[in-house]
Amino acid sequence: MTIPEIVRALLDVVRLAHRAKYTRLTERKLELLLLGLFQERFGHMSREQHIRLHGSTRPSRIDLRYGTSNPVVFELAVRPKSGGQQLEARQNKTELAKLTRVRTSETRSRVLLLVDLHRDPIHQTRLRALYLAQNAGRGRFKRHRVRVIYVHRELQYDFPWNPFAA
Repeated sequence: MTIPEIVRALLDVVRLAHRAKYTRLTERKLELLLLGLFQERFGHMSREQHIRLHGSTRPSRIDLRYGTSNPVVFELAVRPKSGGQQLEARQNKTELAKLTRVRTSETRSRVLLLVDLHRDPIHQTRLRALYLAQNAGRGRFKRHRVRVIYVHRELQYDFPWNPFAA
C-alpha cells in the first residue's frame, strides 16, 4: 500500500460520492465506502480499531487499520459539498492526537485522510500552514509523525505533519 495507491482509491471514492444522489454524505458513509474499496484492493482492513492511549480511562478508536506485517492506521476527515472547515488542523486536533500517539509496536505508518467534496479545493500552501501551526498537545508521551493526504477531484497532495511543530 503506497501513497499513490491510496490517492487513487480516494479519488475513486470522491468520484462515487459526486455521482451519488445524496446531498449530504456523512463521514460515516464515506468511511464504509472507503473500507470496502480498500478491502477489495488491498485486503487485511479493519474498522474502528481500539487503541489504548496513556492517561485515558477508555480506549480510543482509529477509523481504519491496514493490518499486515507493515500496519498502517488511518483517520478520516470529510469536507461536504456544502463546504466548511472540517479539514483544518484545529478541527482535526483529536484525530492528530490519536494518530501521533499510536505506538510503533502497533503500527508503522499513521495517515490522516482529508477528503474534500466541495467544488473549490484547498491549496497546499494554505492547508500545510494550518497544520504546521498545530502541535500534538502537552504532556510526556512519545510523538510520531503523521502523513496528511488531501484529495479533491481536481487537486491531490500529501505532506508530513510534524507533532513537534508550533
